[in-house]
Amino acid sequence: MRPEGLTTPVVLDDSESWSKVTPKIGVEYQHSNDMMLFASYSQGFKSGTFNPRATVAEPAADPEDVDSFEVGIKSDWNDTLRINATLFMLDHKDRQYISVIPDEDDASALNQRLGNVGRSEATGAEVEVTWRASRELEIYGNLGLIDASFEEAVSFIPGTGQVDISDRFSVTNTPETTMNVGFSYNLMTDFGDVIVNGNYNYRSDYAVVELDNLLTQDGYGLLNLGVTWLSSDGHWSIALHGKNLTDEEYLVGNYAFIAPDPANPGQYIPGLGGDNTLIGYYGAPRTVSLSVGYRF
Repeated sequence: MRPEGLTTPVVLDDSESWSKVTPKIGVEYQHSNDMMLFASYSQGFKSGTFNPRATVAEPAADPEDVDSFEVGIKSDWNDTLRINATLFMLDHKDRQYISVIPDEDDASALNQRLGNVGRSEATGAEVEVTWRASRELEIYGNLGLIDASFEEAVSFIPGTGQVDISDRFSVTNTPETTMNVGFSYNLMTDFGDVIVNGNYNYRSDYAVVELDNLLTQDGYGLLNLGVTWLSSDGHWSIALHGKNLTDEEYLVGNYAFIAPDPANPGQYIPGLGGDNTLIGYYGAPRTVSLSVGYRF
């Protein structure tokens, strides 16, 4: 029961709506039965939103847009080797971030609020290779390279005005290099099929916090192995799987409430709770699972 005289402040009493046409245009050229070339352009859309952590009335942030360009090739060689490759470019505009922004009714009053203050670009390449070494064994590998960075991040400093602090921003969870190699071996026996598969996934270092890169995950790899047995009659299955067998510790996300000091770039002031909060979340440790199934 609310004590008499105590009221709950209304921070948000507003509404907004947005609509967006997101086109996709592509062209394919079938050079031969075993080789196809392609190119495409597409646009992505992230809805506008209100700041869920606002403590005073704030206007909504507008939508984000992403323009994506791709060119690539898909090819098969001698029915045993498949090679696919793609080059791409991303232009990410009107990114939504908490930043120091002038009040819409009073440009001299600076507030930290959600707004469309950032733009980032990325270029990269992906290569996928699959080799059927034998009837039973298939080996595959993927390699991804990406160069992603902020081109603009707007903030304001009292007495100075608008400044670009894009050099302090990082595109998070985006390692420059990713790699995956693996195999699948299918052995047919009189008592059923035995399938053995494994893979090793590698990611180079990446930032976990956008502003000032306060958390960085070093490069790491995850090793996974599994064995599955399928009975000859198709009813029974038993599977043993091990994930992250080397028990790597790696960051996958964070919760950060860090209040930058608008008057002193690179410095921080206490947040709403009187302090700053920075928490890292980790991926699953070594995990081994056994499953048994029966199909009627």
